[in-house]
Amino acid sequence: MARWSEYDTDEERLPEGMKRIGYDADTQTYTFRDAEGHLWESAPGNRYGELRRVATTSTLPSYGEDDGDSSPNAPLASYPGPSASYGQPSWRAEMMPLLNWFLIVGLFLIALLWFISRSPKSSTEVVQSCSDATTRLKIRPGDTCWAIAEERSISLDALLSENKGLDCDKLSVGETVCVPKT
Repeated sequence: MARWSEYDTDEERLPEGMKRIGYDADTQTYTFRDAEGHLWESAPGNRYGELRRVATTSTLPSYGEDDGDSSPNAPLASYPGPSASYGQPSWRAEMMPLLNWFLIVGLFLIALLWFISRSPKSSTEVVQSCSDATTRLKIRPGDTCWAIAEERSISLDALLSENKGLDCDKLSVGETVCVPKT
């Protein structure tokens, strides 16, 4: 069952002075004329919506009820047709909805990559075997190689020689180092 609304008429939907004057069934476009006589066309398949100007002449015949001379069958000699319109929409305008979609997907992928790169790496604690002349020390927050050597009264070189490959700049909490006994 169809619904009728008081807003379904041309007077309610079109700007003031705009009148629908034709329909091309082949291209499915409606033609409108404004108060100054300019011709406008709708997008194919749309009755209303975005209109684009296709002619700027004021010598077009009027097909109103008050005109006895003109007829709807009279040719519009001054109508240049859609090929001579005021510029077809560029491909950028037609691709704008896709730009929004790609922007959302791109931001999602960037956020996903950022989240993955920030996630803590699974730390596999390697239990280092220390010799009898050393003791094992678990790194606590704030520990540095220099602080450990000072606390145990040993030289920094002695600490580094017992722990081959130890990178003092990358000490992690919970890591085990071997400290020489004093």
